[in-house]
Amino acid sequence: MNKKIILYVVLGILILGLLVFTFFPNIGYAIRDSGKAGSEDICQPPAGTTLEEWQTHMSHHPNIYSKCLN
Repeated sequence: MNKKIILYVVLGILILGLLVFTFFPNIGYAIRDSGKAGSEDICQPPAGTTLEEWQTHMSHHPNIYSKCLN
């Protein structure tokens, strides 16, 4: 009986996790990047991104990168 309960709990957690990642697909990035907001210069391009690509990206988000676009 206890093994069935444990199995149901594990399946419930897996299904809940799949639902969360289905409805919020970028939550993994948000969790990973949550501590980086104040630790680096947001105007500098991240590794693997050219300056032109980063400037294009910033132009799509003027409310976030307003100090970089001046």
